[in-house]
Amino acid sequence: MSTRAKTATALLGAATIALLLTACDPGGAQNINPVGKVPGSEEKSQSAQCDVASSAAVDLIDKAVGRHDTAEFANIQKGDGGWYLGATIVPADSNDPNDDEVTVWATTDDPTADDFDGPLYAVNQPAKDATADESSSASPAPSSFSADSKLARQVKSCVINASDR
Repeated sequence: MSTRAKTATALLGAATIALLLTACDPGGAQNINPVGKVPGSEEKSQSAQCDVASSAAVDLIDKAVGRHDTAEFANIQKGDGGWYLGATIVPADSNDPNDDEVTVWATTDDPTADDFDGPLYAVNQPAKDATADESSSASPAPSSFSADSKLARQVKSCVINASDR
């Protein structure tokens, strides 16, 4: 191989590698615009702190939705009148054609307590629908809890973000 051919091959190889490397997307492995490192108008906002409910609270939600659905975790947001709990309920049977649902619940007792035993209130429509024909362990929420409140939206967002991970 001549010197000219070797040089051309080396340059073509280097250009190909450079092109491949510049086209790589970090795929979420690295945050290329971390919060606080970019101009204010481009800065991404941080979502609400997403605390997690105890397994006893999750078990109570699981019981409320009945045998055909299951809840695996719940996020919480504390408000003045109590706590909002957000949980994804999924069909217990993998062949069930129903979709996963994001349910919003409320309680006046601390859902992080290991001995949590309610009360548990269904706040949004998916929670009400899931409990309608299953149990009396979750009743409709008092008027102080609303599916449209800021905390209800935050806890729902926490569940969606956790489910996407």
